[in-house]
Amino acid sequence: MYINGKVENETQLKEKLDFIYAKSKEGRSFHGLWELAFNPVTIVTAIHNIKSNKGAKTSGIDEQNIDYYLQLPYEELIELVIKTAKNYHHKPVRRIYIPKSNGKMRPLGIPTMLDRITQECIRIIIEPIVEAKFYPHSYGFRPYRATKHAIVQIINYINSAKNDIPKYVIEGDIRGCFDNINHRILLQKCYRIGIHDKRILALIKQMLKAGYIENDLHHLTELGTPQGAIISPILANIYLNNFDWTIGKMYQQPEQKCKKIEKDRERLKRSGIQPKYLIRYADDWVIMTTTEKEAQRLLKYLKKYFRYKLKLELSEDKTVITDITQKPIKFLGFLIKADYKRKTPNDPKPNKLIGKSYPDPEKVKKQIKEISKEIHKLKEIPEDIDKAIQIEKINTMIIGIAEYWKTSICSNTFNYIDDKINKSAFMSILKLNLQRFSNYNGIF
Repeated sequence: MYINGKVENETQLKEKLDFIYAKSKEGRSFHGLWELAFNPVTIVTAIHNIKSNKGAKTSGIDEQNIDYYLQLPYEELIELVIKTAKNYHHKPVRRIYIPKSNGKMRPLGIPTMLDRITQECIRIIIEPIVEAKFYPHSYGFRPYRATKHAIVQIINYINSAKNDIPKYVIEGDIRGCFDNINHRILLQKCYRIGIHDKRILALIKQMLKAGYIENDLHHLTELGTPQGAIISPILANIYLNNFDWTIGKMYQQPEQKCKKIEKDRERLKRSGIQPKYLIRYADDWVIMTTTEKEAQRLLKYLKKYFRYKLKLELSEDKTVITDITQKPIKFLGFLIKADYKRKTPNDPKPNKLIGKSYPDPEKVKKQIKEISKEIHKLKEIPEDIDKAIQIEKINTMIIGIAEYWKTSICSNTFNYIDDKINKSAFMSILKLNLQRFSNYNGIF
């Protein structure tokens, strides 16, 4: 299907994207995407999206951030982006390292701002195509989806089970997922999902092959998508989408022969097929099933699937099968288990297993440590206005933690956070007042 790239304003662009989504839902594929991706309206939208991101002030190897491009005249900026896209040569990304939760360092690539604008233009246009065909229970880096939806979905599967609780969980870990994505397979999947504009595919290929600069040396990239690039999350979701549907069609999202999908699931269960539920967030995923034997069979199949279909490897020590009635699983910072309901006067011996999620204590401690560091900075800030800005930053961090954990059973966690932060704030303010008192005492 050929897409007319003419749009005059953001409303028309949104209508065009909605139209693409609807047609992609019908199974259509698309040509003529380049003109829409590099229409002036799309370019301006892309720049606004990048400007609102906290990384907008970070520069790539050309040392230019978003401010440089915002100062250019409108016509000059649009012409520059279009000219860059027509003769596209993606510059290598600047590589830095950030700490991981396990103490190791994660490589992060920072593209130039012009490359980021180009990537965002492409992302805006291909998103409705792929979103229409993505698996419903994939939650990472997708619009209107978040960590809390993935956690709630796991709890719902446990709570809605009548007899056979999906208590055996495969905790999946893909070894170096983003670093080992096969470029040839990825581009094939982009084409099969509906992106048939060869100019867009050529731009994506350029981005994948750009390489990175580290210690003033240019390293080529034959595998992987650069972590930190705007387009990397959506490309990773495209790469893993077939995996989602392969597992989903076994039970969770079967080919519908009945009006209601629940009836199809009952039909599969009657034929001896065990329930299987996949929940994925980027490269983190869990599969829930009802028997240990089925979990072992499925894990054996998945090791071969990832190796031969996706050219990826599952981590032997981190991909494990867990009985969540005996031990909680760790997923997205939460501990999740199946346990009996609380005793009540009306039900002194509850026999119904329900899903329960708790914040991971180790992650909570690290978050508190980060907030405490920011609180301790207050005593080093001389100006009141700067102190107010720092206090606003601290409050934002506290609200962020509360929002993240509130979908779980977290009253004890909140009490713990309040206690630690209050003590940290009290000690910092006490030291600040003592310092002021000593200064006044020196004057007199």
